Amino acid sequence: MESNQEVFQVNNLFKTFGSFLALDDVNMSFDQGDVFCLLGPNGSGKTTLINCMLTLLKPDKGEISFWGSHDLVQVKQRIGVVMEEDGFLRDVSVEKNLKIVCLLKNASFEEVPVLLEKLSLIDHRKKMVKKLSQGMRKRLAITCSLVGNPDLLIWDEPYNGLDPTGFQFMRNLIHELKMEGKTILISTHLLDEVKRTATKVGLLHKGKIKEVLLVKDVASKYGTMDEFYMSHVPELR
Repeated sequence: MESNQEVFQVNNLFKTFGSFLALDDVNMSFDQGDVFCLLGPNGSGKTTLINCMLTLLKPDKGEISFWGSHDLVQVKQRIGVVMEEDGFLRDVSVEKNLKIVCLLKNASFEEVPVLLEKLSLIDHRKKMVKKLSQGMRKRLAITCSLVGNPDLLIWDEPYNGLDPTGFQFMRNLIHELKMEGKTILISTHLLDEVKRTATKVGLLHKGKIKEVLLVKDVASKYGTMDEFYMSHVPELR
């Protein structure tokens, strides 16, 4: 796959809930190999945008494309997803939940031990999901998103519930996946993780994309990631 190939583009996207304008003329894109962090405070529209990307919500207006295609059905096998609500069967083991995802994605069960090892879940494979900590459930969700070796990963608030060890694990994993050529979209409000892991950052606030920058350019324009954030969300000062 060519580097710098455009993976995702959204043009003039609007979404309302009654009289509330959740997404207001959103325009955004990212390329192959990007670790794109969609940054914004709670309620800014990040999850709504992701739900529109995944056709879980229908936008009122606008266009969304992956690799130039507007048909998500054509490209869904190339996408791995982590949502805030994981949807696991709580009375089923880690291993069996992962096998269910393999069935849904038409992937081989041979991936299961490999992924459990990769995400350091092999010792927990027989444990019921309801016995896992929040951080370990999040790790299982990340594992499930890797089933089928997708080209694009879309992770909505993947840091929730992680302890310091979990944060370091995620940083290492993101670096490893980037080296493998994966493209990753991460929605978050954690500035420190953006600084540590992202190549590009987009600030979404009150349903609008305020600015998109390469992370390496944030310092020269704003000094710090905090100033970049606060310049677009001044009410939090």
